[in-house]
Amino acid sequence: MNYNLTPLLDSLKTDLINSLQANGKVATGQTIQQITIVDNGDNASLQIPGYLQELENGRGPTSKNAVPGNPPMIDRIKAWCQAKGIPDKAAWAVKKSIDKNGYKGTPGILSEPLGDANIDLRLTQQMTNMADDIAQNIADSFDLN
Repeated sequence: MNYNLTPLLDSLKTDLINSLQANGKVATGQTIQQITIVDNGDNASLQIPGYLQELENGRGPTSKNAVPGNPPMIDRIKAWCQAKGIPDKAAWAVKKSIDKNGYKGTPGILSEPLGDANIDLRLTQQMTNMADDIAQNIADSFDLN
C-alpha cells in the first residue's frame, strides 16, 4: 500500500501561511506562492523559500562583499513598499537601514508551524487515517459474502 502524505504537507503549508498572515508578513503574496508541495508519487516534500529563516531569526547588517540576491534586495523592497502603500522613494531608505542595521526577526513565525509539536499533531491525524484504511482493508479481506 502506498499512502499519500500530501494532506499532511498541505496542512503544514496552511499552518505556515496562517502564521505569516497572523504576524503581518504577507504584503505582495509572493512568499505564499513560493510555498509549494512537490509530490512525485514515491515521495513528497514541502518547499519553502530560504529567506523565511530570516523572517524568523532576523538579519544582520549587509557585509562589505555581499553577493546580490536574485531578485536584488532593492527590487523586493520596492515591491514591499508598493504593497504597503509606501512611496517608492522610501525603498532606498529602507534598504540603507537594512544594510546598516539589519532587522529583527519574528520568533515562532516558522518554527511553530513546522515545529515538532505541530508536526506530531498533524502526523497523528494522518496516521489515524492510515490505520483506519488498513483496518478496513483487513475487514474487507475477511468478508466472505
